[in-house]
Amino acid sequence: MARVPKCSESISTKVAPKRLYFHAMVGRFAPSPSGYMHLGHASTYLLAWLQTRTQNGTLLLRMEDVDTQRCKPEFANAWRHDLTWLGLHWDREVPAQSERGAAYANAMAALAKQDLVFACACSRKDMEEAVRAPHEAWGAYPGTCVHEGLPLDGAYAKRLKYPEDAFVLQRADGAWGYQLAVVVDDGAQGVTHVLRGMDLAESEAPQRFLHAALGQPAPQVQHAPLWYGPDGHRLSKRHEAVGVQDYRQKGWSAKKLWGHVGQVLGLQEDAHEALPEDFLEAFERHPLRSAPIRPAEGLPLWA
Repeated sequence: MARVPKCSESISTKVAPKRLYFHAMVGRFAPSPSGYMHLGHASTYLLAWLQTRTQNGTLLLRMEDVDTQRCKPEFANAWRHDLTWLGLHWDREVPAQSERGAAYANAMAALAKQDLVFACACSRKDMEEAVRAPHEAWGAYPGTCVHEGLPLDGAYAKRLKYPEDAFVLQRADGAWGYQLAVVVDDGAQGVTHVLRGMDLAESEAPQRFLHAALGQPAPQVQHAPLWYGPDGHRLSKRHEAVGVQDYRQKGWSAKKLWGHVGQVLGLQEDAHEALPEDFLEAFERHPLRSAPIRPAEGLPLWA
């Protein structure tokens, strides 16, 4: 079994100055187009944009639509429109995960050669979360099928022999697992830096394991704070958080929205109108906060 890489710290205390970067920096926007963008997403993508732009890096856009049952083209188009309206411009869009099945199959074959893959006959109910980003606490796989010796070419789910939790690489219906797809894409696309929501913090260790097993460098990872409403619930698609498009339809300008977000993130002292580039200097001066965000009144969060 491949060695488990040591997990680095999730939160960096400061953005490294430009002179310390000797290799080209590549960041990415990687939305899951299963719904519309809300303020939590916008906040995280602003920070990812600032991280890349302060280091003169390249920013990719990748639609993580591996969950084809929930991800829709209309959502992907809405994400592109919202990012553009917000002024969070990317440099290049790379193929969506729904177009990358052959690459994932090659990666799984490489893992199988290392005896890191086993077939699993557990029910579909146990597997239905496999292609979704793990926003909730993980439940460790009990090891039911690890030693059953089921054929890898059979109609079974394929799991990774990962010490902490044997997560799904591919469902029995052929859908690819989130962890495998993300790691393969980051490696193939040369991603060096990832800044994503704190809800994905538990993905860092298994993804580093996969990067090591596939013989590719793992990107540096930071996690952005999550947004919570006054009722204590985290902003999410499933809980009908107000979408960026809702603000636009109600007459908000992107500058007005960024003014509020910038104040909440500590990038400016008040909520005066701003553009993403107005936050570049403040982003370099201040550490990335990890504490949850509970915005002040005056910023509607729920539909």
